[in-house]
Amino acid sequence: MGATLVQLTQRGPSFSPESLYVTALQHISAARESRTVQNIEAMTLLVVFHLRSTSSHGLWYMIGLAMRTSVDLGLHRAAHERGLPEAVVQRRRRLFWSVYSLERTIAISLGRPLSIANSQIDVELPHTAIDSNPSAAVTKGNDIALAVVLFKLRRIESQIHQSIYRMDKPLDALRSKVDRLYQQLREWRLELSHLMPTTHPDINYALLLYNRALRLLVQPFLPILQPSDPYYNLCMRAAGDTCQSHKRLHQTLDYGHSFISVQTVFVSGVTLLYGLWTQGHNLWSVALSNDIRACSLVLFVMGERAPWVRKYRDAFEVLVSAAMEKLQDGESGLAEMASARVRAERRPERGGRRDGQAASGGCAGSMPEEAFDQFQRAPGENGTGVGDFDGAWPMVAELANWIDQDAGSPVWMPNFEQLQSLSGTWND
Repeated sequence: MGATLVQLTQRGPSFSPESLYVTALQHISAARESRTVQNIEAMTLLVVFHLRSTSSHGLWYMIGLAMRTSVDLGLHRAAHERGLPEAVVQRRRRLFWSVYSLERTIAISLGRPLSIANSQIDVELPHTAIDSNPSAAVTKGNDIALAVVLFKLRRIESQIHQSIYRMDKPLDALRSKVDRLYQQLREWRLELSHLMPTTHPDINYALLLYNRALRLLVQPFLPILQPSDPYYNLCMRAAGDTCQSHKRLHQTLDYGHSFISVQTVFVSGVTLLYGLWTQGHNLWSVALSNDIRACSLVLFVMGERAPWVRKYRDAFEVLVSAAMEKLQDGESGLAEMASARVRAERRPERGGRRDGQAASGGCAGSMPEEAFDQFQRAPGENGTGVGDFDGAWPMVAELANWIDQDAGSPVWMPNFEQLQSLSGTWND
């Protein structure tokens, strides 16, 4: 895990995380025994490693297995703690809530179901001091107060995911749930302010997660909210603050991003572009411009360190260019143009021309010549520009259906796993 951080931050000597990983697997026999705490610990460590590795596919299955094993051992129920030494109880709690936090984060990021409902869990959160000796809480590295407060935020995010992100009810019927969930987030933010002063070194990271939760809560309702609605501005501000927080992390820390970080930044940036695309000059401001630029910068840095991120960076740049053109010219039709571009790219694979150049006219369903010229423009020539963005177009087309949606039944933003499958970069 340390080698992945060194590799992503490009600091210090170069190690191969994969080689160290293979070596470590040779000594994992003790953790292979099923239905043991050691087995859950090993699976959790594997998940943490793969969060920053080049092979993050299958994380949902792996962390789901860790959660199911935890449930099988009764780590989620207080009744199973009776008669156990306090040190063992605290270790079990720390393990369970760590698995819970990871499982919630991964499932919500990928748009997958959660393994267990909050209502089925009655085990308490662990003590903030790892050592049972109260005087040990002041020892550096012994206080897990931040982890405990983040466990509480994960519980709220779980409620948001289960209450809002559902297919059995229309968004209009779910709007009434927002106020209660927002109040819970506000109470969590107040608790955080009591725990951490504004000068605390971890406050930026904690606020990043708070803003991500705010965006998670409000974003689905953007198509049905009026721009004057306080929640609309709240979502835009939360998305912008998320991008700015990631920018500060990359500027001030040896921060090795995970695929969760990529998802968080990318979705926040696209949320900003949705607001700009639909509201235009009514939303445009210097602050919004800086937030979009922060997202672009962070994706660029991530893409330089991890090649699989580059398609997200490229897709975002295409969307930024399109939004700026619409802001200037007032023209829309992003979904149609992006779809046409994807068809043009795929045409040679289906028996068309073999030289890699798509025919630009004379075919049914082909894009208008002027639209094709617009996409062929090089970056910096006042156009969207293809450049090296060819592989990003399927992702752009999918997102365009959400950004450029018609009035009527709201369209859900595609989840990150769907975008990953379109880009084909799980293991690049």
